[in-house]
Amino acid sequence: MLRAAILISPAAVSGAAVAQPAITIEVDDPVLLPGESTTVRLLAGYTRPDYAIAGVATDFVTSVGSLGWGDGTLLDPMGGPGTQPGTPSATGFDGILAGQLQFIGAAIFADPTNPIPFWEVTYTAPLDTTDAFVVDFRTMTSRYDVYLSMDSSRSESRLAELIEGSGTISVIPAPASIVVLVLGAACVRRRY
Repeated sequence: MLRAAILISPAAVSGAAVAQPAITIEVDDPVLLPGESTTVRLLAGYTRPDYAIAGVATDFVTSVGSLGWGDGTLLDPMGGPGTQPGTPSATGFDGILAGQLQFIGAAIFADPTNPIPFWEVTYTAPLDTTDAFVVDFRTMTSRYDVYLSMDSSRSESRLAELIEGSGTISVIPAPASIVVLVLGAACVRRRY
């Protein structure tokens, strides 16, 4: 089966062409068989002349809650002081708080990568799946701040202009013939 990393967002933006502040979602494998896993990454983008992402507070809302999802992890450098990776909940993950410092007086500069990855989590499809289904997910953001320039520690909200991220993972049970073939191959023993 051919697998490819895809970038999912309402505007299908790339790092070089962010049209407005946006959370994009990368899914390593958007189609899974039972028992397979994939990594999902959240990225924060901004428009120029803003300099860098300062902080993001968001929830990751899924159609299966936190069922099948591993622990969420903040990605460097967005795991600065006062951040938290969120808590699994009935709706997904609540209270993801990512951010990075910029303190000119101490020569600490934020990473201006655009978009910048800030959180990731792994989803594993259930082994006992007999019917195909789709896992929907999206962000629900309450704070989205940027640093205005490299020469200032001042940040400003871009929440009013934000495009939220969304995506899907399709879980497709293996056809019975493939399961029989795999089980049959596992049972074959060579005799010499």
